[in-house]
Amino acid sequence: MIGKHAFCPTSGASLSREVHYDERGRPERVPQSDDLSPNAALEEPLTTGKRRSSRRALATYFRRCHRRHGDANDDLYCRAALVLRRLKRVATGDQERDHILWYALGDRLARDGFDVDWMSIHAEPRCPDCGGRLTYVDGPDGPIGRCGGSCTGTRDDRLVTIRETVCTLLARAFPDEPTLDTDALALL
Repeated sequence: MIGKHAFCPTSGASLSREVHYDERGRPERVPQSDDLSPNAALEEPLTTGKRRSSRRALATYFRRCHRRHGDANDDLYCRAALVLRRLKRVATGDQERDHILWYALGDRLARDGFDVDWMSIHAEPRCPDCGGRLTYVDGPDGPIGRCGGSCTGTRDDRLVTIRETVCTLLARAFPDEPTLDTDALALL
C-alpha cells in the first residue's frame, strides 16, 4: 500500500520513519525488521510502498495490524492466507491493487464469521483511475468519495467503483457463493 499505510511491497515489513532520497530527489524508506519479517532490512530495497504488493507482504501486514487490536489468532491467520491466495490468483487489472484486495479479504473473513471491523482503519480507499487520495463530501446516502486530483474531470463517486471492483473480485474468487450487493460490503 501507499500513503500513510505504506509497507514493503515484497516482505510486508514496516518502513522506517527516516527518509532517504535517490539521485532524482524521490523519497524512499528502509524496510524494518520485526518478528514477522526478521530479515527485511537485509534483503529488501528502499521503497515508499506500491499499489500492488506480494501475497506474502499483504499477509504480513494483515498479521501486524491484527496484533495491534487483539491476540494472535492462528485460525484467522490461516483463513486469511487461504483467502488471499485465492484472491491474488484470480485478480487482474485494478483488482490487483492492495486496497481492493484488502477490502475483499475483509469482506470474505466477515462472511466466514471473523471480527474484522479493525481492518477498515488500516487501509485507505484510493482513486481507481490515478491511485490518488479521495476527498469526501456528504451525499444523500452517505459520504461520496471523489478523486482529490480530479483525474477524470468528473465528480463521480469513486467509492461506487471501488465497491463494484471488490464485488467483482469476490465473485471471481468464490463463484459458488451468492453474489454480493455493493452496499453489503463489510468494510466500505
